[in-house]
Amino acid sequence: MSGNADLELVVVLDTNDPYAFALAEGCLREAEIPFFVLNQITTLVNDIDPFPRKWLRIQVARDREAEAGEIIAAVMQPVDECDA
Repeated sequence: MSGNADLELVVVLDTNDPYAFALAEGCLREAEIPFFVLNQITTLVNDIDPFPRKWLRIQVARDREAEAGEIIAAVMQPVDECDA
């Protein structure tokens, strides 16, 4: 996504779950939806969780927000083993 300085990005996923991120990223790539990833390392209280967590935020252009949101919502739904 380059060339348009006025491009408005919106967040479609904000997570510290690397599996959720990888799944969303793969689905957006497959759907050919351009996206941008922001990340930030944060640490929870050391007594509770001594490991840093990387928060990942996926952003897409506003005109692709609905499509990307639907894709991410669909893949983030838990699978009910009774329905499988």
